Amino acid sequence: MTVLVQRLAEDDWEILREVRLRALLEAPGSFYETHGESIALTAADWRARLSADTKVTLLAESDGKPAGMVIGVPAGPDERDPDAALMLSMWVDPSFRGVGVADALTTSLLAWSREQSFKRLLLWVYDAAPRAAAFYRRAGFQPTGRIETFYDPTRPLTLMAQTL
Repeated sequence: MTVLVQRLAEDDWEILREVRLRALLEAPGSFYETHGESIALTAADWRARLSADTKVTLLAESDGKPAGMVIGVPAGPDERDPDAALMLSMWVDPSFRGVGVADALTTSLLAWSREQSFKRLLLWVYDAAPRAAAFYRRAGFQPTGRIETFYDPTRPLTLMAQTL
């Protein structure tokens, strides 16, 4: 099974919408936004998500079908690391899990982070997602020791980092 990763551009907003809505239905507790909030977005809203020069949205395809996505942005105030990029919204379609899609997305995001001259790639992972945390450890990320509960005090997040 071949996995191809491409950077989405503004004109790819319909692909982004399709994959994001699938992700929100399949894993509603994994993201900060809901399917209901996202379905109400306009074409202009989806285009805007792909127009920023400072971030990247990567789509993985396998056998010509969207298989997963990930977003990379400069780390923000929550991370307290101006030299780092932040991985957001990693999602792999369940029918493509375990075949290298997450590896391909992570590898591509690490490459983008290096191209942007970041020194680290960070991510937050829910403590309730041990499979995801195990994947990130295998991919070279290490827990930083920081645990936060940003929007839901019952759902701790662990900050992980990989030096580039």
